[in-house]
Amino acid sequence: MPRQTTLTVSRNNTEERLKGTSKYGSKYWCIKSKASKDGEIYVMADRLAVTEAGSLIAWGGSRSKSVDTPTANKQIPVLILASGHWTSAYAASVFDGSAVAVQHWEGEVDRG
Repeated sequence: MPRQTTLTVSRNNTEERLKGTSKYGSKYWCIKSKASKDGEIYVMADRLAVTEAGSLIAWGGSRSKSVDTPTANKQIPVLILASGHWTSAYAASVFDGSAVAVQHWEGEVDRG
């Protein structure tokens, strides 16, 4: 596992950090998991990876408004789920949580 690195960048000696979960990732993901009461975990991360053992790792990194996405070697795991504790993951819509690249998934999102 790569060493954890804190990304610190200053602009005019005043650090401008992003706020909330978006400071850890540029993409919105849904992970289906029984570890959540409603069966879904939503996470901001730059990428997801599956280990040889089947664990799911969401990678991201702290950033400021003036810094692009950290390169893979500077990212840290922002969420890890062990093998057997997740069933699927997808890029999710920030509007309703549905899978952005799936045209039809009957029953996936209840739009009320």
